Amino acid sequence: MGNPKQTAAAFERALALDPANWSLYLDLADLHAEQGDFAAAVRLTDQGTAHAPTELTLRAAGAAYRARLSGSPADLNELIELAPNLPNTPYRDLLIDHACAGPALPADLVTAARRIQNT
Repeated sequence: MGNPKQTAAAFERALALDPANWSLYLDLADLHAEQGDFAAAVRLTDQGTAHAPTELTLRAAGAAYRARLSGSPADLNELIELAPNLPNTPYRDLLIDHACAGPALPADLVTAARRIQNT
């Protein structure tokens, strides 16, 4: 994506013009996750979900970023439920990688999530 700061600024300008565009929130959340800022990624997916509460990809990303940030088994379990329905396999696998790196997650849930990557 080039320069992450410039890319983030471009997404923020786009959000200022179209604050209900859930996809922009997801793009910006993904950018923050790439930079290791999972708190910002969670905040942005939550904001996007306020505009599109049923959007599968946004919900899965939010669950993955919350699991990474907090080590929440409930969030990893939500991702496990949503992930098989994601249309983009590489993105799904990236979300699972992020989530499984969360602190102190139960081994059985991590194994279940990793099993999805192998399907």
